[in-house]
Amino acid sequence: MARGHYKVTLARRADWMLIAHTGFLADVSPAAARGLLTDFKAASKRIADDPFQFPYADEMDVPDMPAETYRKCLFYGRYKALFLVEGDEVYIDAIIDCRQENKSLY
Repeated sequence: MARGHYKVTLARRADWMLIAHTGFLADVSPAAARGLLTDFKAASKRIADDPFQFPYADEMDVPDMPAETYRKCLFYGRYKALFLVEGDEVYIDAIIDCRQENKSLY
């Protein structure tokens, strides 16, 4: 598929993950929570512009994940979005804090 503008959809689970991460940060630093959301919006735009610029996720990202299925976009220093590209649509399925183990995502 040619590069261009892709429609990005945030899965309900990923939305809840983003809310949880933002809520945790807001308890520590409201400015950090705002920074996370701002950087996520910028990352979403980069994904929409060209999702193929991002590498495939691998076993280190999520154990037992099918090879070359999900891509990952790192943002705000320690978070990553895992997403699928299907045609001209991108589905963000998870927002992960890279400091946590991710055994139960898939």
